[in-house]
Formats: sequence, structure tokens, C-alpha cells
Amino acid sequence: MKSVLPLFAALIVLLGCSAEPSAAQPGGMDRLSAYDTIDACLYREPSPEGRQSCIGEYRSACERLAADGETTVGVMQCAADEYEAWDRWLNEAYRDLREGLPEASVAQLREAQRSWMAHRDQDCEYLAGLYAGGSLENVERASCQVRKTAQRAIELMHWDEAYPPL
Repeated sequence: MKSVLPLFAALIVLLGCSAEPSAAQPGGMDRLSAYDTIDACLYREPSPEGRQSCIGEYRSACERLAADGETTVGVMQCAADEYEAWDRWLNEAYRDLREGLPEASVAQLREAQRSWMAHRDQDCEYLAGLYAGGSLENVERASCQVRKTAQRAIELMHWDEAYPPL
């Protein structure tokens, strides 16, 4: 059974390349959204370390398979699709973590999240600035946003494992 999982995962990724919910394709086959593609990867990779491999999986497939995926515009669209999906996962993980906390801790978590977002944005602006004025400036910013948002989502998903209550 284990040898079928990589094939199934590859099929899921190959069917992806849209941030929209599953849409019927010619021939009646559905195409998975970026969110669904990431969901499938997170399901097959239950550990925080394994889930790191899910970052960029959708974008790589999208860039290979989309008609304009290898152009700057295509790369940016694939990155935007993946960012939106990871941002949704981040918000869900944040909400789930927040639900089990007392009110004082919720306020602290909210401030921590705001600080993290500002730090992420500053880091990504710095990295993008290394390519100031070039076509890679926006690509680097988008890549950074995806990577850091995904990493934070995974961190929040596994918060209780990394930081068990006392």
C-alpha cells in the first residue's frame, strides 16, 4: 500500500493549479485547488518536519503545468494561489489554537501573531529588496510570503506538541 501513496500524491499535485474550489475539467475530471492540494499533502505528512515538504509543492506543479506557469506572471499567479491557501490554513490553525485558551492567553496570542506578521513582512521586504527594480523582486517577495506563512501555519498546527501546557 505504501508504494501507491507517492503515486496518489503525485496525481493529486498534477491535478492542482487553481486557487478556486474544485472545477470540472474537460472529460469530467475535477482539478484540485491549492488548498485541496496542500490538504492532501498535510494528510500524508502528519509530522511537523514532514509537513515542511508540502511548502512549494503546489506552486512547483502549477508552474510546470499551467500554460504560462514558467513566465513571471505565471510564477506570480501560482505563488499567489499557494499563499492564499496557506493563509487559510494559518487562519484555521490560529482559530483552533485560540479556542482552547483562556481570555488572557487569547490576547497574548493575538499580539504574538500581529508581531509575527510584521516580522514576516519586514523579512520579505528585505529579501525582495535584494532584487530591487528587477523582475525577481516580486517573485522573491511572493516566495518569502508563501514560505513564512506556511511555516507559521505548520507551527500553529503543532503548537500543543511543541509547547505542551504545564
